[in-house]
Amino acid sequence: MRDANAFVASSREAIERSAPHIYLSALPFAAKDSLVYTTFSSLCTGLVSVDTSGTDHHGGRVVMTLVGHKGAVKSVAYSPDGLFIVSGSDDGDVRIWDTRSGETMTTLCCSNGSVRCVAFSLDGNHVAGTNGREVCIWDISTQQGSPQQLLGHSGIVTCVAFSPNGPFLASASCDKTARLWNVDTGEEVFVMKRHDNTVNTVSFSPKGDIIASGSMDRVIYLWCGTPGGSISQPLSGHTDSIRSISFSPDGVKLASCSDDHDIRIWEVRTRICIATLRGHSDQVLTVKFAENGQDLASAAGDGSLHTWDLRQDMEGTPFVALQSHSGRSHCVIFSPDGLYIASASEDKTIRIWDASRSNTLVQPLPAHSSAVHAVAVSAAGGFMVSGSADCSVRVWNTQTRDPKLRPLLGHTDSVCSVSISRDGFLIASASKDGTVRLWDAQTGEGVCAPLEGHKKDVNSVKFSYDDRWLASGSDDQTVRIWDLATKQPSKIGPLNCDGGVLAVAFSSSDNQILASGDNNGKIYLWNKDTGERGHRSFDVNRKSVHSIAFSPDGMYLVSGGKDKVVRVWDIKTGRKKLFLKGHEASINSLDFAPDGQRIGSCSSDRTIRLWHTGSGEQLAIIHGHGLSVMSVAFNPDGHSIVSGSKNSTIRVWDVEGAISRSLETSKDLFSALSSAELEDGWVLGQSKELLLWIPAQYRGYIRTPPCTMLIAEREIAIIAQNGLYYGDDWISCWRRVSAV
Repeated sequence: MRDANAFVASSREAIERSAPHIYLSALPFAAKDSLVYTTFSSLCTGLVSVDTSGTDHHGGRVVMTLVGHKGAVKSVAYSPDGLFIVSGSDDGDVRIWDTRSGETMTTLCCSNGSVRCVAFSLDGNHVAGTNGREVCIWDISTQQGSPQQLLGHSGIVTCVAFSPNGPFLASASCDKTARLWNVDTGEEVFVMKRHDNTVNTVSFSPKGDIIASGSMDRVIYLWCGTPGGSISQPLSGHTDSIRSISFSPDGVKLASCSDDHDIRIWEVRTRICIATLRGHSDQVLTVKFAENGQDLASAAGDGSLHTWDLRQDMEGTPFVALQSHSGRSHCVIFSPDGLYIASASEDKTIRIWDASRSNTLVQPLPAHSSAVHAVAVSAAGGFMVSGSADCSVRVWNTQTRDPKLRPLLGHTDSVCSVSISRDGFLIASASKDGTVRLWDAQTGEGVCAPLEGHKKDVNSVKFSYDDRWLASGSDDQTVRIWDLATKQPSKIGPLNCDGGVLAVAFSSSDNQILASGDNNGKIYLWNKDTGERGHRSFDVNRKSVHSIAFSPDGMYLVSGGKDKVVRVWDIKTGRKKLFLKGHEASINSLDFAPDGQRIGSCSSDRTIRLWHTGSGEQLAIIHGHGLSVMSVAFNPDGHSIVSGSKNSTIRVWDVEGAISRSLETSKDLFSALSSAELEDGWVLGQSKELLLWIPAQYRGYIRTPPCTMLIAEREIAIIAQNGLYYGDDWISCWRRVSAV
């Protein structure tokens, strides 16, 4: 019964919409060790086969995925009996879900945008949610339509928490206060004023006699439940904003988490920090104790979820990393019985995990843990480099997808751009931390101190064709040229632009031209040796230029940006040669194929497009990344193109395969799977028939042709045997029917 319940709940989206997909979709994706799969898979034939790497099979650790919110899910809370979950989202809705079926039981609408926090009362009869500067409280026992409104905050309300005893509720706000309310009367009991900045979180001790508040001012205050005075000096130690706090069930300890990536455990009586837990590589947004007081769960901005075992030595506390969401993980919480963990994410989903099996989790594959902003391929094609919002640079083997080196660490903020010297010896990276770094491509070691000089984010970096120079562009509206022999600024520059510089490129033929594009829509051409303007600037409709690249012969420059258009410019005349339309959102990156005959572009519309340089014909539209595609680069043979995405993945695509598939019609399941975006998780046929449903946690991690390589924390392979049944002949998959 447990396995049957998990099977139905985890695949509810498919089963509700189309009963045949109990067999065609739900069964192939079910956990292979479940009794449902072992009992029924042998009775079916002609179904797809699903193989997973770096993750569990659907219905394993992830018991179910709740889908329905139209915006990022910011908060979740369990009812006291564990039968329901309440969630709040950027779409303005508060939803109550049945944890047994995964169905939405009630939708409570807020009118002022994002719902940052939700909470259940101890008796389970009331739900509270933030609503701009108000706190809304619904009586769900009577199903009243209009909520009670608590007014008093002068800033956005960030957090709410019900007291474990008495009719009280605490709230936190951007107005630098926390407040205690009497829910029965709607009156404000007292205001907690000592923080110097936004109060992000409040929490009651198990007895309700202490209220803790944490703020962007990096400290925690403990307050008496009544009459509201602070108990002592603040708890200090975090080096950045405090995001969440949680009391242990016995009230002895307090856990806190911060933008400084750390979790701290405090002894409430002495107010001393007794442990610092480190393991996240991004800001930690939520921390929660389990009811046993020995397990802790945390969620971070890079989508990661960790569970911590506090039974052992505090300073050596081990953690287990759950499979990450594809967006920021805003909230995580244990069920009252401790058997499940619920998490909420920027990817608009809520996931419920089996907490009892967390110690045997499948380890993720080596990959970035956050958005991949940049990719580059060595001139010889032996390795490729990527830069990510996880602050790391990584080097990959182009044949095996394995890491060629350990992660290159040193940047303190997102890596925006990477470049490889033509001789393959150096890697350059640019970061939002305002620096450029040079790395030895063979060892991964830094070859010099960070190159400093820019005053703001560095958005782009490029080696010159002869490897003598390095150019970098920054939000400080300058382009700087670095002498690679001395690792110092050259005598030329800095070169000034009218706006923040988003892209730089050297011409490859004569090596004399340096181009830059800025966020005012201008492209500048400079003489690299003199710093003089070689040509007048090109104007691109006053819209940001995100990427530029020279053709191999140096005669043309391609640009793309916020206006969604790929432009090809004639360098000599300064006129537009081609004006290529097709992308539906900002173009983030472009590259010329080595023979100059094709252009690759990628966009926030989640596609990669291939264009013919001579005619401007669109040759192919490539789908597969689940979120915005941030960077593209051709391999030196021109046969494949590499892309990096906001969903933390890197893909390598077969160019000829992509073009030939674009000429075909979607006649079968696999051509449909590789040639179109999923619609609500469904692969659709030519007539919009339902061919296959993909579970939410797998979307964006499926590798089918023309994708030849996927670098991600998980990979899903969907294999079709001969005689695949789908469409009108689906019933033939049932062996017993066939035998009759």
